[in-house]
Amino acid sequence: MNGRRNLLWAVGVNWLCAGGVDVVWGQLRVQVAPPDSFLRAQVVWHFVGQTQPLMPWDLGAGLRLTGVESSWGIDTFWHDTLARKVWLRFSRVPQGELGWVRVRYEGYPRSSGFGSYEVRAHATGWCLWTLSQPYGAPDWLFCRDGLEDKVDSLDFVVGSPPSYLGVANGRLVTDSVGADGWRYRHFRHRYPIAVYLIAFAVSNYVVQEVPVETAYHRFILRNYVYPQDTAVARRLSEQFMPYFRWIEDRLGPYPFAAEDYQQVQIGWPGGMEHQTMTFFGSYTLELWAHELAHQWFGDWVTCGSWQDIWLNEAFATYLGGAVYEALGWPEVWQLWRRLTIKAAWRDTVHTIWVEDTTDVWRIFSYWTTYAKGAMALDAARRYVGEGPFWSGLQAYLRRYGAGFARTADFAAAVQSYWGLEVSRAFVEGWIYTPGYPKVSWERRGEGALGYQANRSWPLRVPWRAVFPNDTGVGEVDLMQPGTLVFPSPLVRLVLDPDTVTLLWSVREVKGGAAAVWPNPFSQGVLIEVSDESKVRLLDITGREVARAALRGPSPAFWDLSFLAPGPYLLQMDAPAGVRTYRLIKVP
Repeated sequence: MNGRRNLLWAVGVNWLCAGGVDVVWGQLRVQVAPPDSFLRAQVVWHFVGQTQPLMPWDLGAGLRLTGVESSWGIDTFWHDTLARKVWLRFSRVPQGELGWVRVRYEGYPRSSGFGSYEVRAHATGWCLWTLSQPYGAPDWLFCRDGLEDKVDSLDFVVGSPPSYLGVANGRLVTDSVGADGWRYRHFRHRYPIAVYLIAFAVSNYVVQEVPVETAYHRFILRNYVYPQDTAVARRLSEQFMPYFRWIEDRLGPYPFAAEDYQQVQIGWPGGMEHQTMTFFGSYTLELWAHELAHQWFGDWVTCGSWQDIWLNEAFATYLGGAVYEALGWPEVWQLWRRLTIKAAWRDTVHTIWVEDTTDVWRIFSYWTTYAKGAMALDAARRYVGEGPFWSGLQAYLRRYGAGFARTADFAAAVQSYWGLEVSRAFVEGWIYTPGYPKVSWERRGEGALGYQANRSWPLRVPWRAVFPNDTGVGEVDLMQPGTLVFPSPLVRLVLDPDTVTLLWSVREVKGGAAAVWPNPFSQGVLIEVSDESKVRLLDITGREVARAALRGPSPAFWDLSFLAPGPYLLQMDAPAGVRTYRLIKVP
């Protein structure tokens, strides 16, 4: 969507904002000179829909307003630094007219959250950056913060000392040194963008350009990296290339290809998915893949409330880990899934859906929002199958692209591909309800076990069974109760033996009949016992050659190393009578 059309469609795509105000264009201009954190800024917002003379905006403490103007005139304004609000009273408010507000301010922004405005040293210089998620945008930016409206179009000019490069959202259109000796770099962004995804950074960057070619298009991966890290950035970028094709094959085209994709190094070890421009502090494939996935989940479609942050982070976490699948490293992919499951188990209290959005650490809980959310998606993928899973995600991205979505919106979008029952069980079980899948068992005759989960889960759990003379494998489907029927007496049933699901308990079921293994044996046998069991061993003539009284813990070991090789009969007293097993002793 280009910027001119956005301005003409002033009451179009993003008529979602509180109070009916639609911000359609932003013109931002900042000047910084690290290591000094002083900020000088001018912001112009163009908008429609204001129907009252009094209008609130957001701006943090530490900043001083030096000028306020509006196309509708300003009667008065005041800055409530405690509430982080700027109140503007317009002289007039024409109905349906495109208006603008121009604000100039300066000062030392106060940083909050994960570091909304930071300056740090590195080996060869300094880096200044912003990171506004979730509530930090007003710390440095005069704006209307929140998850109701996306700014349709953005122009961002970053001023810095000539030896430093500024970078912001979108495509670079000019780079020049002004008469005042400052270097000004103008970036143009022509896609709708949530305010918390607007950002800039300044450092003595080296710029690397890596061509990306996929089935859909060609664009440039542009790295802004510290001079001392150019070699590692180049190597990792080349290794990363197959992931671009893998993720587009499953989700569809990269949404912002017309403006390329930037990766910008900062002094924070994590990463942040600013639209068209990931900030990163670590050179790892998983981090880079996580942030690239956010361009679809979080940027193109943005959660409509911080309660639904899993719509951003669970997808990015799962798709970030899937870089190992994309690169053909199945052992690492399996290990990543197992470790993510174990991380998710650390929180058994909270729901993936966030009940308290005043707590930043609760919103961004790794155990719940990231790990549990990711493995819930893994469960859905393995339950519905590859085609329906990815088709459902594509439908969600098509329906809510360039806008916001809530959990109920996601369920509605995937329903045609996952099915009504599965999509409903997914959000009710995984997203809105705390806890994990549990299974209860009931014996139904000699060779059958009935099972039932604590609620309907779109989850298939693998099992491995041990019989007296054999083993078997299979799956239980936790959407409905069911029965497993076995061809011979069951020794032990192990659920999810390789830890590939979030099943909490029960993970092991012992058979109702006693059993003996190994068979043949050389030194002795393990015998499943309950309480105290009397056993005796007979040779082929029926003569008793050994006797024992065994008790738990089960299985109990019976040392028979003294016996001569040959066939034997083992007899055990059981509640249902004496059971007999044929055994063979080998050298």
